[in-house]
Amino acid sequence: MTIKKGYAELHSILLANPNKKVKDVLELLMPIMESQQRDKAHYTDEHGLWVFCYYHKQYELTSQVEYGRKVNTVTGLNSMCKVGTNQWTKQQRDYKKAKSDLLDQVNAGTLQVSDLEAEIKKLEEAKDSIKPLIESHHEEALLDVRQQEEVEA
Repeated sequence: MTIKKGYAELHSILLANPNKKVKDVLELLMPIMESQQRDKAHYTDEHGLWVFCYYHKQYELTSQVEYGRKVNTVTGLNSMCKVGTNQWTKQQRDYKKAKSDLLDQVNAGTLQVSDLEAEIKKLEEAKDSIKPLIESHHEEALLDVRQQEEVEA
């Protein structure tokens, strides 16, 4: 019989304790069975709860930047701040509309088919761009130390 690599340590502990009850070896088994994955999407320090905004690609202090509620998450908050969510949604909507307008332009003869690929690339860059925290968040965000460093630079 071949034991899977992930279960090898568990198997050896069980083999070493064949006559013991589970409760007697549970302390030995717990470190093996605990999840090694750690949530890196948030952390707490002396300032409060910081959440990694997947729009801005940086940690934001929830007392300074507003986050929407989301059930079934560790923090109970969305993975993007409200402004980031709004900006992302707007960019997706604008991209779809502009891309459809390109086809109308080709159809009308105002845009050559050979230029279509370059125009789509420009639209994709705009869709995937990130408006920085300092430009998009309410005034409270400017109190954030990270913002002060960017302003002074």
